[in-house]
Amino acid sequence: MSQIPALKKFLPPIFWMILIFWFSSQPDLPSNRVDYIDFFIKKSAHFAEYLILTILWYRALGRKNPSYAILISLIYAFSDETHQLFVPGRGGNLRDVFIDSLGVFASVVLITKLEIWKSFSSQPQQKKLKG
Repeated sequence: MSQIPALKKFLPPIFWMILIFWFSSQPDLPSNRVDYIDFFIKKSAHFAEYLILTILWYRALGRKNPSYAILISLIYAFSDETHQLFVPGRGGNLRDVFIDSLGVFASVVLITKLEIWKSFSSQPQQKKLKG
């Protein structure tokens, strides 16, 4: 039975963090002409980005308790908004950290209460043949 190398299981959350960083580095993202639709789309993206990031970290860390995945995701959310303070045309916003945090905690609900994690982590058991 082959073991997944440690680096391989950390690639998805690291790649996702790089993708978030890249989007945050863009001077100005395209917007919809209707302000409330633009607001809803961008804030929904914040929520979804961090929901996914937390699930990816939870999977990579392989722990039953999602606290480390939560901590990493929240620190990254705060650092991402800090990074945006230095991007022309962008600005860091604590409201966005709050929305990111909602995505983080929604992922915890999916992981713990709805037990969605079992569908990601369960591998089919091979039946032993009697010989």
